[in-house]
Amino acid sequence: MAGSGIAALRDRPDILLRIEHLVVEFPAGRGRVVHAVSDVSFDVADGETLGIVGESGCGKSTTARAIIRLPRPTSGTVEYQGRDLAALSNEEMRKVRPELQMIFQDPIASLNPRRNVRDIVAEGIKVWSKRRPGAWSDARVDEVIEAVGLDPEVAGSRKPHEFSGGQAQRVSVARALALDPKVIICDEPVSALDVSVQAQILNLLEDMKARYGLTLVFISHDLSVVKNISDRVMVMYLGKTCEIGNADTMFAEPAHPYTQALLDAIPDPDRRVQDEAPALKGEIPSPMNPPSGCRFNTRCPIATDICQHEEPHLERVGDDHFVACHHPAVTPVSVSA
Repeated sequence: MAGSGIAALRDRPDILLRIEHLVVEFPAGRGRVVHAVSDVSFDVADGETLGIVGESGCGKSTTARAIIRLPRPTSGTVEYQGRDLAALSNEEMRKVRPELQMIFQDPIASLNPRRNVRDIVAEGIKVWSKRRPGAWSDARVDEVIEAVGLDPEVAGSRKPHEFSGGQAQRVSVARALALDPKVIICDEPVSALDVSVQAQILNLLEDMKARYGLTLVFISHDLSVVKNISDRVMVMYLGKTCEIGNADTMFAEPAHPYTQALLDAIPDPDRRVQDEAPALKGEIPSPMNPPSGCRFNTRCPIATDICQHEEPHLERVGDDHFVACHHPAVTPVSVSA
């Protein structure tokens, strides 16, 4: 079943984002091409949190950024409320951007070091007040700053470098909330923070999601983080989707050997040393020259000849659970099941 099959099975009226056959490629000189994202399809329902997880270089951040055209997709469609963002003109896309905001991995690097925090949060509202009469107000700026647990008065007198990493990430959240978006792309927003601070930011995102009715796309390489915040999870490897489905189901019954390997890598104090699964061998191949067949076959412990020559497609293995593997741990079921 190709990616469009997932869309057919999730033909729900509350689908807010629908990505079909997304491809993102970059020129690498001398006629070479980086295949960052290759034919990825998924959707996100209104009010849902989709976690995208995988090793560094798997294409998860590029996939998420391509949704808001940073970068623009090479091919494929990105439907938002029925409109294909990939086909919009630059001016049409500018009108949509307030509804699609982003939180970056490094909070300090993503904030203007020359401006105080209050001005940073207010900037988007000031710009869009020209298109949205009445959008600008001091009360709105104070509201979002207070909502993320910061003091508006302090925010008006300090620059980003005067805040801790966790506080700076709260500023990033406030900036994203300022324009009252519907979707926020969270690109590894806690990976640069201490563990104790990570929990605070994750709780903040959950609170803001409930308070403002947000839909989140949450990027991370840490499955334990993704499990705590996501309704559904998509596992990616070398620009391809390996598995996607309900978070609880996938963590309880992973169907793809790569998902199993990622779960086995999570530290477990109760697991005995002799029972630990071996770590993945080898390095992730170059996206400029991905393996034929299943892209995971060069590292997969159960790969066979078919894995080297035939690319697997996503097949349903349960209710809202899909896997792209010739030898899944869970038996595929028919679409009509």
